[in-house]
Amino acid sequence: MSVRKLALAALTRVDSLRQSLVEHPTPIVRGMALAAGLAMASGPGVAVAEFTDHLPSKDPAILDADYQWFEPLYDADILDMKPKKRAHTGWFGSVDRLQLWTTRPDNADGDWVMDRGTGYRLDLGYMLDNDHGYSVTYTDFRVGSYDAYDRERLNRLVPLDDEGVPEDIFLGPPFGLPSIQEDGNNFGYNYRFVPMRDSENVADFRSFEANKTWRLEPYHYGGILEPLIGVRYMRFADVYQRMEYTPGLFLPPVFDPIDPDLLAGEQVITERSVTNNDMIGGQIGFRYFKHINRWRYSGEFRIFNAASFQSNKLQSFSETTLYDDTEVEPGSEIRHFIRDQSRPLYGKNTEFAWGYDIRSELSYTLTRMIEVRGGFQLIDIATGVWRGRLIDPTSNQDQRALMAGFTFGVALNR
Repeated sequence: MSVRKLALAALTRVDSLRQSLVEHPTPIVRGMALAAGLAMASGPGVAVAEFTDHLPSKDPAILDADYQWFEPLYDADILDMKPKKRAHTGWFGSVDRLQLWTTRPDNADGDWVMDRGTGYRLDLGYMLDNDHGYSVTYTDFRVGSYDAYDRERLNRLVPLDDEGVPEDIFLGPPFGLPSIQEDGNNFGYNYRFVPMRDSENVADFRSFEANKTWRLEPYHYGGILEPLIGVRYMRFADVYQRMEYTPGLFLPPVFDPIDPDLLAGEQVITERSVTNNDMIGGQIGFRYFKHINRWRYSGEFRIFNAASFQSNKLQSFSETTLYDDTEVEPGSEIRHFIRDQSRPLYGKNTEFAWGYDIRSELSYTLTRMIEVRGGFQLIDIATGVWRGRLIDPTSNQDQRALMAGFTFGVALNR
């Protein structure tokens, strides 16, 4: 075939294609494919560079557009989804309520007894598409167990008039309350008493940890392991408190030569010693989880070691109430109310602390991104905790604090 005939055949083919495109427009996807093919034919390197320039940047601060929190997840989708696909990427978070039992200080009565406390735990993190991620966890937990009773004061009550206002007491703002609150009945009660509170197990635990995580390939039966390494800061604050109530005769605060008699009264002395254990160090561990239909089981383990910087503050407080006479009856008028405190005593120490943190949870998938869960947690600070009174000769600066109990919460995209 001559060159002239080949040129005429090519022109006829091009004209036929142009006419076809006018009569039947090609979809935009096919046009993009043709354009990409022409670009690849003209030069692969140029095509890849131009295509990469138009890709959106991966900004973790921007949530993906397909994050539908309440999008339903059907059983058929779960059966067709591989374990790798069920392990979410992107932002994730969870909040859990804690119900933990805590061991008592070494020198407390019944130190083998554990007392219940409450708190919460927050998790926040981001998992990249290349199976590298970051996470932070904050825990706040408190326990407050006292040997407590209410000791009625000597005058027992302050009489009220028909309108419920205390009689013979100078009232101050607002709402007709006594100008000195201690002169009236206890708030919410129609009589007067001293709340006596001796500590048995009073502590405040807070923890913050930042971790780097990796996600490994799923095992044969679908389980996935995520090793982690990070830093952890913990504060364990312990409160030792003893109260003493003493009724009797007391000297007035200002000596009156005309009326030098003693006054009947009562004195409440509170001794309080507060210990702060600030622990900072590193930790390693892992998280293992596995999906079974709509259920997901997860277990986490962390072991940490830290330097424990300890400080203790001991101080006494006194409240003395003096009445009008040497004999006190219900409704007797108060003449003096004196509040005082001693100079604080301080102590400090440094110990080495180590321990472990175990979590186990079972969650149920409600929607594509939301799960409800319950589980178990155990935090054991094996050494390095100071609890008790500063000047107690049996005080131990290297004690153990164990917290164990149940958790209930909700997870998002976990």
